[in-house]
Amino acid sequence: MRNFGKWMGMLAVLLGLAAQGKAAEIFRNDDLSLSLGGRFKTMGQLSLVEEDQIRNQGRIYLFQLENRLFANGIYKDYRFNFEVGFGGEAINSSNNQLNLKEFAADIPIIPDMGYFKVGQFKVPTLLESAVYEGNRRFTTASPVYNMFFNTGYDMGVALFGKLGQFDAAGGVLSGAPNLPQRYLPEIFNFPPLTFVRLGISDGVDQLDPFHQKGDLTGKAETTAFAVHVNGMFIQDSNAGHSTDLALQSGYNTTFSANGDYANVVLTSAWNPYLGLTLPNFGKVTATYALGALDFQVRTPAFGTTLEVVGQAVVSKFTAENFAPVTILGVPTTQGEVNIGGASIQASLGDTDWILSGRFAMVIPDSAFKYKIAANNYSGPLTGSDPIYEVTFPSITWHMNENVKLVADALWHIDTPIVQTNDGPMILSEMPSQVSNATLVNPVYRAELVPAGRLMFQFSF
Repeated sequence: MRNFGKWMGMLAVLLGLAAQGKAAEIFRNDDLSLSLGGRFKTMGQLSLVEEDQIRNQGRIYLFQLENRLFANGIYKDYRFNFEVGFGGEAINSSNNQLNLKEFAADIPIIPDMGYFKVGQFKVPTLLESAVYEGNRRFTTASPVYNMFFNTGYDMGVALFGKLGQFDAAGGVLSGAPNLPQRYLPEIFNFPPLTFVRLGISDGVDQLDPFHQKGDLTGKAETTAFAVHVNGMFIQDSNAGHSTDLALQSGYNTTFSANGDYANVVLTSAWNPYLGLTLPNFGKVTATYALGALDFQVRTPAFGTTLEVVGQAVVSKFTAENFAPVTILGVPTTQGEVNIGGASIQASLGDTDWILSGRFAMVIPDSAFKYKIAANNYSGPLTGSDPIYEVTFPSITWHMNENVKLVADALWHIDTPIVQTNDGPMILSEMPSQVSNATLVNPVYRAELVPAGRLMFQFSF
């Protein structure tokens, strides 16, 4: 009974603090401090799709972007963080429930200078997808950018730290986040999935690259900058019933390209060479590589803070020596997909109000396909003409430390659309809908699709 009373008392304290919208530290002693929190995001969207001849051209949506519960703390100098998603973020795969976002511990080598990170965490290779979700100043990450380049979450071991103006992070990953424990024959190809982020920063905090801040949190007193190079490489390996790269193919199934685990290059509905093997489960010979360069500049301007962030990225998927498949009527045993892109965004504001704009461009690969029949593909799905996204204006209002509103005007330019039996679907919003593309339902480009978004975020 005493234990029951103790836990009910602790729950009452937690609920009281949560009702006030404040962080809840629920326990502290000489060895351990533990805090619980949560965050949800609700977004409304109004868009105009003039090509729609089946439904209303004006569309209104309401989405739950996030439903998170998290815990973090310090145990004897070991920092740990746990974050899990519910509702629409909990993706059902053929293997398990994909709702664990982060569960990792930072083991100090030299406190405040160097750490090991062990567990599942956000891969910091691409700045656009590495910005922590609760700190974004737009309603979502760039839909077109994340659609093709997202690096998401994964399990692994990393080393990161900072010495003067130099900071670095790198490690090895499993390539299969949330993979359940199994005992099946595997083929391991060396090297394992690796990533690295190296750069210099002066005044931009880079000690924790796994939780990029994103939001402006105050007025800049001096000019600060950061420049980083990033890389990721996967030499595909068999893992259980499938391969590391093919395991990604079921992850990009949420309503938008703002998913946490994959991009369309690693999605079998888009990539005709993904998951192909030699007969009788021979050795896999596929690779995926991504390289990126990004910069951040913050400086005083107009009595507040001006920030400019830019990045350029290329990625390449290759596969060879697989069992023959037919592409455009020609049997083939090798192929590759190459993607390039760049984005730039600017923000003016500080703690309460922020005005932002973003421009993103992606050059896709004509190798992207849509499926006609088993082992027979036709294309191209997108062609190689650039796809553009402009988000302007974007206005962020921090009502207080727990609540913010973000309003965006988003403009899809020359964007791919798939014509389905339910009407046209914008692929940068619903990339999984490409699986509906056939000769009867082709993919085409729309010159302009405007959308207005309003997002409410509450966190404690």
